[in-house]
Amino acid sequence: MSDSSPSHDSPPPPSITGGVSEPTVANESDTNAKCQTALQSLSSIVTTATIPPTISLLLEDNAVSAAISSLLQVPDSGAGDNNLCRWLYDTFQSSEPPLQLLVLRFVPLIAGLYLSRVPLRQPQAGFEAVLLALYAHETTSRAGQAVTVNIPDLSHPSIYHESKGPAKNNSTCLNIAVISSTLDPHGTVRSTRRARIVGVALELYYGKISMMPRESKLNFLLRLREMALDPKNQIDHTEISSDNVLSV
Repeated sequence: MSDSSPSHDSPPPPSITGGVSEPTVANESDTNAKCQTALQSLSSIVTTATIPPTISLLLEDNAVSAAISSLLQVPDSGAGDNNLCRWLYDTFQSSEPPLQLLVLRFVPLIAGLYLSRVPLRQPQAGFEAVLLALYAHETTSRAGQAVTVNIPDLSHPSIYHESKGPAKNNSTCLNIAVISSTLDPHGTVRSTRRARIVGVALELYYGKISMMPRESKLNFLLRLREMALDPKNQIDHTEISSDNVLSV
């Protein structure tokens, strides 16, 4: 029998490119829309500098960063009705990584200002809202779990060394060191929680420090120095330095 039966070309499989790219394009469009909305809102708050057209340019814009820093340092900047604090809160809550990175850029300044004003008993609901948003984000992303590392127990031999004495316990060869302890949800900032909440915000900043502009990194170091040396806030700063800041 001849093998010349009519050939039936199989229809090409349905393209999945469209199904994948459409959500991607939609997501990118949504991200761009959120970024443009954030930029427009910021332009109504920062009136002394020209807002760049993109978030990436804004992150590196020294003039705008200086203007935002100046607004954050006015005496009542941390109040609950402060427009800039509201913008920072809403921008971080957008869940868009570029926008969240922009907010994190100012965390060292916000943390330093917030702690320095605690003894003055000034209204700081605006700063606290931003810090709580950062804390809640980290609590959710970590599911409240601690960040730990395994430290080898040198009393046990390994491929790199021999033990000088008998092993203490053959059931374990590792010690668990806690870098950042477990996180409990908090909706308010109390004096007993203040150090932990601010410390977690700084941990979150430190996790993105490689993406931060030079000025933000320098401000981070400056604020850590102030926290360690300012005698007016010795209790708060000592607690943060030992429990949180040094852990990162």
